[in-house]
Amino acid sequence: MKIAFRILCALLLCVLLASCATSSTTTVDYSSPVYSGVRGEQPVYTYQVLDESLRNPKGEYNIPFNENAVEVAKQTKTMRVYFMAGDRWLTDKKVDTDYIGDATLIVFPDGQTMLIDGGRPEYLPILAENLRRLGIEKLDYVMVSHWHIDHHGSITTANGILARFPVGTFIWSGIYNSNSNKNTIDNMFRKYTDMEQMVVKNGDSFYIGDVRVDIYNPPEGFAGDALAETKMNNASIAAKFTYGDFKALFCGDLYVDGEWRTIENAPEGALDADLIKANHHGRDSSNSTEWAEATTPRVVVSATIPFKSTYYHYSKVGGRVFSDYLDEYVRVVTDGYNCEVTTSQKRESDAFAAYDQLVERIYPGTF
Repeated sequence: MKIAFRILCALLLCVLLASCATSSTTTVDYSSPVYSGVRGEQPVYTYQVLDESLRNPKGEYNIPFNENAVEVAKQTKTMRVYFMAGDRWLTDKKVDTDYIGDATLIVFPDGQTMLIDGGRPEYLPILAENLRRLGIEKLDYVMVSHWHIDHHGSITTANGILARFPVGTFIWSGIYNSNSNKNTIDNMFRKYTDMEQMVVKNGDSFYIGDVRVDIYNPPEGFAGDALAETKMNNASIAAKFTYGDFKALFCGDLYVDGEWRTIENAPEGALDADLIKANHHGRDSSNSTEWAEATTPRVVVSATIPFKSTYYHYSKVGGRVFSDYLDEYVRVVTDGYNCEVTTSQKRESDAFAAYDQLVERIYPGTF
């Protein structure tokens, strides 16, 4: 009887372990070109709304993707980008500001992780919970695009991301905000002694596994400076991530004149990208027609609802625009060739439908 009981317990344990092992891949559809390895004459871009049965149990604004992002990335050799700036949370919470900021997690094919910006301090509980739900136990890299509170707030605040997660390398421009206390920033690096500091500028490049990272802004010679509040946006880090044939571009809050300068300083064609984050929260202070034509993205994600001019500039070059406000959480996955976009809700507004039709005419049958 005891032997039979032990056998039964062992079988139950095996079932439990098996269910745990497969739970990290519940949102993976192996028929998708991204996971099946299909390579045609042109990359395949697909869009879907996350199936309700695949969502995390409903919590307050928690990320819906039910997966261990690190394990899935390694198993499928995919680069996974999670846009989770939380503007819907901000609107519902009536926080006294017009936007929460940027927060994006990149998980690389070898399982390394990078958080690019983290939104305002008020967003910290949600961001930390989202990272936990994605199976993040440590961050190999944290990149702060520029020193504005809606980009570094939840990262550097007391008991923030740096305090809650081990961080390997902190990437920044080395440029201080004149409205910030320089000693406070310097003391942050003294406090987290196990965290390396990497200061980047135009022309720098490095690898994270098989992914190449190229820096196109800020210009050389600004590290150590303290810029005025309004000039900080144009000091944003412009970072391009290249995995195989797929390129993703993140440029913080570059204004139009910063975009023009970056285009002028970059080698011809260097800014071409498949995926970009819309600059400065999709506002018309950025996202110029020249920028859209220089980057020619297929997928654009805006933290907050984009301005109509922003939407139009990208649509007319074939870029399908998504937004955390319109589409909730946005996940972009690539195998280095094909691309799959998943949003966590179906868009209810048709305000931009005419612009989406421009994209359909340029790339029929996609999205």
